[in-house]
Amino acid sequence: MPFQTKFYCHQLLIILLLSIGPATGGENNHFKLIAVEDGDTIKVQVGTEEKRLQLSGIDAPEDVVNPKLSKDIARTGLSNEALLELGKAATEHLMQLISPGENLRIEGDLNSSDKYGRIPIQVYKESDPSLNEQMVTDGYAVVLGRAVLPEAVKSQLVKSQQQAQAEQKGLWGTHPAHTLLWSGQAPAH
Repeated sequence: MPFQTKFYCHQLLIILLLSIGPATGGENNHFKLIAVEDGDTIKVQVGTEEKRLQLSGIDAPEDVVNPKLSKDIARTGLSNEALLELGKAATEHLMQLISPGENLRIEGDLNSSDKYGRIPIQVYKESDPSLNEQMVTDGYAVVLGRAVLPEAVKSQLVKSQQQAQAEQKGLWGTHPAHTLLWSGQAPAH
């Protein structure tokens, strides 16, 4: 192959590699927090783009009226107001843990998204535990049973949820009956 053709192929390869969105296995896995959207969703700056990240493996109550809130109302029999109160408390708690402008360490694939357009990811401040685990440990989120996570991670989340519930932390202490219904651990009315 002539030198000029090799050179252009090399240039094309570099351009293609640079155009691929970041996966977070490499060195640049720290991103600036733009906003906390709700108790399990944040927005971060990735290059020139804003990305919606879902704290994978967990679920926090909704804090705004949306289709998922409607499903939760139908599933639990709780009122709109009762569920929104849980959601607002979860969102406020996550806002106490992290602030806009803060750099967060992200683990996961920034190129995959869930049915809501969010990217499921593990998020850390500086070190362990992840914010995912911290929200469960503090009693403001529950483990998603259908979550695809490494067994050790899922097992730790389940233990954290059981402990938060037993110690009546967060929503388990302030709204135990509603949290039991919302979490799916008690029969709906």
